[in-house]
Amino acid sequence: MLLLEAGSLGGGASGACAGRAQICEGPRGAHMDLVLAGLARLEALEAELDAPFEWRRLGNLVLIEHERHWQPWVEQIAYLQQRGVMAAMLDPADLAAAEPLLRGDRFRGAAWCLEGHLNPLKLIRAYAVAARRLGARLRPHTPATGFQVTGGRVTGVKTAAGLLSAGAVLVTAGAWTGDLLAAAGGHLPVQFTHAEALISEPLPPLLHHHIGLADFYETIHTAERAVSIGVAQQMSGALLVTEAVQRTRTIHRTNSGWGIPALARDLLTLFPALAQARLLRAWAASSPFLPDELPAIGWAPGLDNLFVAACFLLTIPTLPVLSEAIAAALLSQPCPVDLSAFHPARFPPPDPARSPAC
Repeated sequence: MLLLEAGSLGGGASGACAGRAQICEGPRGAHMDLVLAGLARLEALEAELDAPFEWRRLGNLVLIEHERHWQPWVEQIAYLQQRGVMAAMLDPADLAAAEPLLRGDRFRGAAWCLEGHLNPLKLIRAYAVAARRLGARLRPHTPATGFQVTGGRVTGVKTAAGLLSAGAVLVTAGAWTGDLLAAAGGHLPVQFTHAEALISEPLPPLLHHHIGLADFYETIHTAERAVSIGVAQQMSGALLVTEAVQRTRTIHRTNSGWGIPALARDLLTLFPALAQARLLRAWAASSPFLPDELPAIGWAPGLDNLFVAACFLLTIPTLPVLSEAIAAALLSQPCPVDLSAFHPARFPPPDPARSPAC
């Protein structure tokens, strides 16, 4: 196996994420099956990979400000309880007891469930070390620039170092996936936002949960520019704060002039006691998603040997299961899970006959 990475390993959205193993917002049905199966695997994955990545179980609080969000979250928490997840609705008094430093007077309450948390850069390194141990070749700083396609098959991958012959090809390039598929003659309507985050200096234990807002997706996917706070205290003591989001037509990693100040202001609105905390650094990455906000996993229509895996939505808890399923598909082995609901064929290419006239 050969892995081509455009930059450093984990240098894109994978290493820029908050490290949260999400359950709370998980869609019901097939996707939740993957989440719960993956969460069970994460419990033993450090031992399996023989590398620590700071795995721990951590509660998540979804702060509910508007009445319109209360009943949907009541129903979601009931569903999670039915699936065996520890979850509950909290009233304002419960919320104050759960997070004493939170200024929660504007919130109706919160939805709580037990999730997980890890260090994404250490997880990437753990997988990379295990892959090399099993014979994989990893080539960072080697972007794929195009494909050689013959008779509906990708026969070569173009790089600055030359053409590499291809058997089965996996495209899992985040926000770049749509462009790469188009270069091979495929189609996937990948959209993305530009998301910014920051991290503080190590602090004494202050927060007890990962904390986010009930209108997170509603906010970041409908506004041109918005902030929706998500914050957790890392094992190091640092606060990782996400995310300031802006729509953009270009993929880049540059912090804006508005994003980090806006994140800091919103954080202090929730936690005034953090006013003296110092920020160490900030970063930005493109966060991809599809119109139905579900992942695309499967063989690309019209290309016999090109497999696509992108826009996972709940990446960390599904990763242990999906990585094995993808490997099985590439090796022509039986797939251990049903991925039919996520097949990229659900997004047919646009009909040229319906394109507007110039």
